[in-house]
Order: sequence, then structure tokens, then C-alpha cells
Amino acid sequence: MSHSHNQTVEQFPLKSICLMCYNNRPKLDWPIRDFTYAELHAATQGFSIKNFLSEGGFGSVYKGEILGQKIAVKQCIHANHKQEKEFKSEVDALTKARHENVVMFLGSCSEGNNRFLVYEFVCNGSLDQHLSQYSRKPLCWQDRVKVANGAAKGLLYLHQNNIIHRDIKPNNILLTHDCEVLLGDFGLAKIVSEEFSCSIECPGNLAYWAPEYAAFGKVSNKTDVYSFGVVLVELITGMKTTDKRLGGKNLVGWARPLLRQGNCQKLVDGRIMDSHDCHQLFWLSRLAGNCLNKDPQKRLDMNTVVKALTHIEEGCSGCIVGKDSIAMSSYSKSKDDMQDSTEADDESGNIGSSSITANCKNLKL
Repeated sequence: MSHSHNQTVEQFPLKSICLMCYNNRPKLDWPIRDFTYAELHAATQGFSIKNFLSEGGFGSVYKGEILGQKIAVKQCIHANHKQEKEFKSEVDALTKARHENVVMFLGSCSEGNNRFLVYEFVCNGSLDQHLSQYSRKPLCWQDRVKVANGAAKGLLYLHQNNIIHRDIKPNNILLTHDCEVLLGDFGLAKIVSEEFSCSIECPGNLAYWAPEYAAFGKVSNKTDVYSFGVVLVELITGMKTTDKRLGGKNLVGWARPLLRQGNCQKLVDGRIMDSHDCHQLFWLSRLAGNCLNKDPQKRLDMNTVVKALTHIEEGCSGCIVGKDSIAMSSYSKSKDDMQDSTEADDESGNIGSSSITANCKNLKL
């Protein structure tokens, strides 16, 4: 029997087919429904190893097909109250969200002790796979900026609809072959009636926790912004949060002084020296630093982050972000005008155009 849910729906644009593998996204009006265990067993060919996609603390994910639509079936381990709670949280969050940058939820299965979540299939894995030092084809700079912008738009949509994700990290940022982004894994998501800050238990990955979340369990939209800032640093550097190249330091601790200095040369992933844009790199680094502000009140909100990333992707400087500042200019300039706009930063003690030039002159453009 199909559920009748009140859904917050944003119309998808026409880019619903992957141009490389021709994977189709489900139609917007796909009804969220209850699946039977037998249906999912058949769709995945008995949860065959050849259809296995990934595994985590929740269980395993399998690829399948039903009614001609490719799907991903997430098996949820149902062993205790906490896992049942996370299952229900994910169902609640996903039934309220449909957006081009959020993985589409198709339904669930609750039969006996079986718990399954059914999503659209996303054809090109997760961001962590493409940033890995073992990736045969690491993402080029332009694709990294595109991924950052898509993930930010998905997160803004969630915040506008009173959903705090609480687990933003590369593993939960899914990609198509066209580098379109879909946010996934809503097991830790919180639905709130308005912007709020409350104390809760702290599951998830410590490396992505905002200071107020780690110290006091305080969660708000700004905790998601901090996690997104960590992802921005990973996109810039190509490093994991506990990368061996950091010499025992965590990624944010290593990157923070470089972000403050605007030291692009030490930040940028060496694998994209030939494909990155120096000015985009500078402003993306500054944006990351503002998302990682230790004070949640000074941290940017996702609306501002999306505006900044849109300007960065378009090659404009309307995203001018001061150090530790929530203020951003509302105007847009071409890169040719960048030098004039950054001289004011020098006078205020922030990073100016001379710093950009000094840190970028040795990079291949």
C-alpha cells in the first residue's frame, strides 16, 4: 500500500539523465510506498554479491531494479532501539524532501525484523572514492567546484525545510558521471520546527563535528555548515581528515593556519596543479575558513555559502569573504576586477591581491 505523505517538492530541472551511462532518475511523481521483502529480494536477485554496492555500520547497500527503475536498497540492521530510531529518522526526513541535489527516497520495507530503505540508484559512487589518492581519475578542479556548489544547494534546501543532516561528509555525497550531486544517508537527520540549538547525543564522525557539537552536543544548522567546511577542505586538498601525509595532525588543525594565510600553494591537491583556477582556489579557501569558524554565530549560513559558490563557479568575485566574518559583498565582478577589490583587504589586515599573487605565481595555471 502506498503512503500518502506531505512532501516538500522542488521541481527538478531537465538534467535527469546521466549523459555518460544514461541512468534515469525516477520521475518526480514517483509515489513513496511500502515494499515487501519478496519484492526487494527479487529486485536485487536475492541480494546477490554482484549487486553489492557498499557496507557501513547500518548494514549493506545493494543495487536492484524494479518496474524498469534502477534502485539502491539499504539494509538496516534492526538490533536495538537506537538503530530502529535511526531507521525512522531517515524515513521521516526523506519523505519530506525532494530536490535535485537530494537522493530520492522511493519507499521502505518493515517486515518482521527486516528493515530496508529504497532510494534511486546514483550511478558514480560517493565523493570519497573520487578524492582518494588511489583514484585512477581524481576529480579535476572544475568538477570539484561543481560538486561543492551542488552539495551546498542540497544542504540549503534541507535547512530551508527544517532538516538538519548531521552527517555531512564525502561518503554521503553521491555523484553521477556528470558530477551532479545528491546528498544521501539521513540516518542521523533531525527535523525541527525552526532554527534551533539543543543538546543531543553525538553520533557520527568526530572529524566533522563543530566545536559546540563536540563539547556540548549542541546542534543547529550551523553544525552542518562546519561539516561542509571540512568537505571543502577535502575538495581543495584531496586529503582525508586523518591523512597520513598530515603527520598525525587532523586535517582541519593542519589547514586552519594555511586558510588564514591564504597559502594556496600548500593547500591545493598536487594532482590538480594543471586544472585548477588560482582565483577560484583563493576564494574557495576563504569560504572554507569562514565555514570552519569556531564561533557558530560568526559561521556563514548555507544561503550565503550557496551565493558565494555560485559566484566562484561563475568566475566572479562577488563572494568576497573576510576572515572570520559573516559579511559578504552583494556585488559581482569579473576576475579582471579582482585585484582592485582585494586591495581593500590589505588595509583591513585581511588577505589582499598581493598575497594571492605571491601564493599562486609558482602554480601551474
